[in-house]
Amino acid sequence: MNLPPPRSSRYGELIARLDAFESRVQAAQGSFLRCAAGCDACCRLRRSAFPVEVAAIRAHLSTLAPATLETLRARQGDPEVVAGRRCAFLAPDGHCAVYQARPIVCRTHGPAIRTSDGLSYCRLNFEGLSAASVEERLPPDAVMNLELVNRMLVLIDTAYRAEVALSDAVPVRLDLAEALSP
Repeated sequence: MNLPPPRSSRYGELIARLDAFESRVQAAQGSFLRCAAGCDACCRLRRSAFPVEVAAIRAHLSTLAPATLETLRARQGDPEVVAGRRCAFLAPDGHCAVYQARPIVCRTHGPAIRTSDGLSYCRLNFEGLSAASVEERLPPDAVMNLELVNRMLVLIDTAYRAEVALSDAVPVRLDLAEALSP
């Protein structure tokens, strides 16, 4: 599937905003978070992303050494990846091979986020605290509103689809491993 890199800077701007917001999250939630390099609990399932995100990952992959890219492509056949129990970009040491270009679903997993169902966070974080207790401890400006982020992402992806004349037959979300397809 042809997914050219986005010509618009909108997706990059959203990522920059999320990365800047992460400093507030770390300041407010850092002592409760177990997320760190090598913690890969959230990478042990199949993840999907919008085409604009997959295109951004492909652009990042194009900067890697051919041998590194071949190693990543070989992982697509790993039984754990095929079964959806491991992300294709999860390195054997638990690090993300595309960390700099990871999609929003990966950037927002772990810390407390606000969804339409209320506060959500990784079960490994905020250990021993009830959801109500977590809510009381966190300033509202340090909890990402995932619904708002997703609305912005849908708008950016819609613009990307129009910009590159992406067929309507392309699914709304793609498996992350699709970024490894030539």
